[in-house]
Amino acid sequence: MAENIPMPEGPKRKASKKELSEILELKERINKLESQLKKEGRPEKKEEMVKQEIKTYLKELQQTPAFASPVADRDEAKEVGKLEPDQQVGALISLVFEKGLPEAISVAKNLDNPAILDEFHDTLVDHYYKTLIEKGVL
Repeated sequence: MAENIPMPEGPKRKASKKELSEILELKERINKLESQLKKEGRPEKKEEMVKQEIKTYLKELQQTPAFASPVADRDEAKEVGKLEPDQQVGALISLVFEKGLPEAISVAKNLDNPAILDEFHDTLVDHYYKTLIEKGVL
C-alpha cells in the first residue's frame, strides 16, 4: 500500500537541511552495517538489512521522548485526522518535507492510529532507501 503514496522527488525538489542530516545519519549507520555484512560474508541480504536499519532508525526517532507534544503537532494531528485514511499517510509524508521527520512522527503518534503509523513507516523506509541509492550511499 505504501507504493501508492505520492512522493515529492526528482530534480525539482532539493533536500532540506533536516533531511540531509537524516540522510547523513543513515549513511553512517549503513556504512557500519556494510562492514558488518562483509565480515560475516552475507552481502546477499544487503537490501533487507538496510531497510531494517532504516526502520530501526525511524522507531528510535519515534521513541525519543517528547515531554509534551507541542500544540502545533496536536493541531496538525487533528487536521490530518480529518482526512480519509488513505490520504493521512500522504499528508504525513508532505509534513516530513515541510517540517522534518521528528515533527511528522510526532503528528503521526498523536493520530493514535497504529495502522497509519505502520504504513507511514513503510512508506518512509521505501523513500529513504531510494534516496540513499540516488545519493550514491548504496
